[in-house]
Amino acid sequence: MGEIAISVNEGKSPGKENVSGHGRRGLLVSIIIGSIAVHLAALVVFGIWVIARYFADPPAEFEVREILKIPPQSREHKMNMAEHHSLTPKPAFSDRILSQRPLDFALPDLPMIPVDQMLPIDPSDLISDQINSVIGSAGMGEGIGEGVSGGDGSGDGISFFGIKDQARSVVIMIDVSASMFGRTGDLDYGSGRLLRKGREQSFQAVRDEALKLVESLDIDMRFGIIRWSGSARSWQEQLVPATTANKVAAMRHIQEEVDANSARPTGGKPGGTRHDYALKKLFELRPEVAFLLSDGNATASDRGGKEIPEKELLDIVEAGGKNAAYSTRIHTIYYVTGSDKRSEERMLRALSRKTGGKFDKVKAAPRR
Repeated sequence: MGEIAISVNEGKSPGKENVSGHGRRGLLVSIIIGSIAVHLAALVVFGIWVIARYFADPPAEFEVREILKIPPQSREHKMNMAEHHSLTPKPAFSDRILSQRPLDFALPDLPMIPVDQMLPIDPSDLISDQINSVIGSAGMGEGIGEGVSGGDGSGDGISFFGIKDQARSVVIMIDVSASMFGRTGDLDYGSGRLLRKGREQSFQAVRDEALKLVESLDIDMRFGIIRWSGSARSWQEQLVPATTANKVAAMRHIQEEVDANSARPTGGKPGGTRHDYALKKLFELRPEVAFLLSDGNATASDRGGKEIPEKELLDIVEAGGKNAAYSTRIHTIYYVTGSDKRSEERMLRALSRKTGGKFDKVKAAPRR
């Protein structure tokens, strides 16, 4: 009996342990599954909230900022300005006229800057100048030269019969009246026939000076030529840039056309030796500087060959300078072909003095 009891008890113990183990495992699985479900549900709800917040309109926010304004400190500003001015360079002083009271004279006005002399030249002129400098300027005739080289840009200025000046524009004015040729034996007064031509003339000395002046001009300068007798003739209607092509043409004009009988009366106007016509033509061109060469006073055929009064010529100069940006300096050369007359010299001196120019007297080349 005792053995049977022991046997039954041993058979029941394993069954209880199995039931208890299965219950614990089921509970643990249920807890894990429930936790996962709760977390998934929370994740879905969080995702829906984030998406809804993203698409929802943000609430309006208002912010008031305080603007801090600092009133200027005038004392500090003055100190800063004083320090700034102390660092600037001191002005350079030169000798000047000082007056403590009004005087009877006034200082002259400052000269006007010739703006139109600073205008750039036509680019086409530069191109033609380069082409001509390469090809050369042959064919000038009568030995004018193998081409012109132009100015060297050394700043020596321009010169005509020893009178020198600095300018960006210049006009050469040459008297071609009969007396310029007849008194030196180049022309027969009675018939008006030339006895010598071209380089054989004593007048060639005038041409040579004009040729040298033209050849010395720089490319950025402008120039013109006027010859006069019974009328005044301008080589060009306006000043032209000193390109190689223009200088070659001007030199040909001087050598071949600036001659006796080349400025006869025209347009029904009275002739003579019309300095007045030449001056009016000059102020149409309006250069900075002009060199005027003549052997005597101005005369008018409609006044019986009498001299044109000096005042009348000076009035033309004064009128030509009015309403102009700058005045033209006229340098005069008294080219003495005959006897030296005080009235002729006085008139030419008056023209140069009126315009701030210089005067010189040159004895014509003797007869050959």
